[in-house]
Amino acid sequence: MKAVQPVIKAEPEPETDVEVAPLSQPLSASEFLQQAEQSQGTEQQLELLQAARANLQQGQVDQALAIHQVLQQQADSSVMQQNLLPWFEALLAKGQHQDIQQFIQQFPLSRFNLADQQLYLQKQAQYWIERQEPNKAVGVYLQLLQLVPTDQASQLALWQQLGLLTPQQLQKLLQSNDKAAQGWASLLQIHQRLLGDQLALQTELQNWQSSYSNLPALAQLPAEIQQLSQVQGYNPQTIVVLLPFNSNFRQHAEAIQQGLLAASVNHPAKLVFLDSTQSPALIKQQMQEQQADFVIGPLLKDQVDGLANDPDWTLPTLFLNSRTEQIAPSEQKYYFALSVEDEARQMAQLFQHKGYKQPVLMAGRNPLSQRMVAQFSRDWQQITGKAPETYWVTDMASMESTIKQLLETDASEQRIKEIERLSGQDVRAETHSRQDIDAIYLLADPAQTRLLKPFIDVSVAPAAISLPIYASSRSHQKSAELTDRRDLLNLTFTEMPWMLNQQQQQALREQYNTLFPQQDETLQRLFAMGYDAFQLVFKLKQQQQFPALPHSGLTGELRLATDGQIQRQLTLGQYSKTSLNTLGQP
Repeated sequence: MKAVQPVIKAEPEPETDVEVAPLSQPLSASEFLQQAEQSQGTEQQLELLQAARANLQQGQVDQALAIHQVLQQQADSSVMQQNLLPWFEALLAKGQHQDIQQFIQQFPLSRFNLADQQLYLQKQAQYWIERQEPNKAVGVYLQLLQLVPTDQASQLALWQQLGLLTPQQLQKLLQSNDKAAQGWASLLQIHQRLLGDQLALQTELQNWQSSYSNLPALAQLPAEIQQLSQVQGYNPQTIVVLLPFNSNFRQHAEAIQQGLLAASVNHPAKLVFLDSTQSPALIKQQMQEQQADFVIGPLLKDQVDGLANDPDWTLPTLFLNSRTEQIAPSEQKYYFALSVEDEARQMAQLFQHKGYKQPVLMAGRNPLSQRMVAQFSRDWQQITGKAPETYWVTDMASMESTIKQLLETDASEQRIKEIERLSGQDVRAETHSRQDIDAIYLLADPAQTRLLKPFIDVSVAPAAISLPIYASSRSHQKSAELTDRRDLLNLTFTEMPWMLNQQQQQALREQYNTLFPQQDETLQRLFAMGYDAFQLVFKLKQQQQFPALPHSGLTGELRLATDGQIQRQLTLGQYSKTSLNTLGQP
């Protein structure tokens, strides 16, 4: 038997003091600058580039931008290329939209390092998303997918932005020469048109795959896109409508009821009307007896809040008021209101589309105008980075002084008087108004608008370019369309199509006028709201998948936001010398 050799362990070496090198800290911007002073040529330029990056990390955006601008003018071409992405990041941090967009126009993707192109496009796409310009975000994501065709994150982001395009923007993509853009737009259009009809949708998707074999197969797309073919729309048999019939709002309730009944003619769904002022327990009992499978209403804010927050309220519901912050978004709860915020939001977008830089708001000091000013200001701040000037008209006695203050004609008058005093002679000179204002947004009722509009017109200096004036539907009074055209000449305002006698609604309008001659304009608007509410029920599921999918209603182009709120795009009307013209939508 072989002897086992013993294992001999080495004696441990005695411990000695060992000097441990500290972890190196990243150099500061000033340290990089010091190194750059001791370098030359490309090495110096790269040190400056590192200094700019350090500046940005330390929140010193202006210093970073200054270095990037110098490098882009003086550095070697290879350093210039490396400089582009961090320069763009510094511009984003600064938030100067004009500089950011000038950069995007000046430097095409081919100017960037290959290693930087994907990150640059991702940052640019996020910028357009934050600016709420989905058409531009779509273009960037299409570029991204040329670099990485199978990147599902980019595919899903592209799909989400495509869903926010207007019908006009989508049509433009379909007509483009870019085969990939055509394919994605066509895929979206198929889903928008056939969502809920599974058999027809599957057939069209097969045809689409054959036509656009250059794009990934449907099975390779993100799960969210693949699952759309399974979406079923609402198809209720019994719709319960909750309205405040036994209250001071009875006329409002009846106007909405009339609209719902008009829209439901020849439709198999049964409408059951219940008084919303009853107790929630009694309402639920009656709904159960009626076997309701969808609810429209209630209308009053406190009743909406009560039912929307009720954990036992499980039926899909289209509430006829706005969602408040106290109500958490829910998949089957939708909110439809004739919101003044929609008009203010649309006007901010219109001003952006027209390239206005310095609009001024003039508003009556009342709750509705204050809400519109707040919404416009929020949107304008997001678009331009600055708040618009706002002037309040507290009463008609202060109107003249407010307009003079706005246009600064009071200062011009004072200068003329001062010259006359110094010279001892009468000075024949016209007052001059401000030249930096490019539009005025009036938020006033019809009576105030009829006084303010012509006064602004005569207060603008004759030599100045005509100042465009805009208003909301609160300024429009249908009964005054024939009598006030001269005072309101060229005034442009937002209004629901129902109040502008559009041709496609002419037959319904004639029937309505026969049944309800000379009805109050508020009730006319509520009739239109009821009419649209019924038709929306059968499109909500589809709109939930495609937020930009519009329903062309009596109250406007209606789209569903992600929080369940229906948003309206109104029509533009404008007074001419002989008529009230419809301008459509921007």
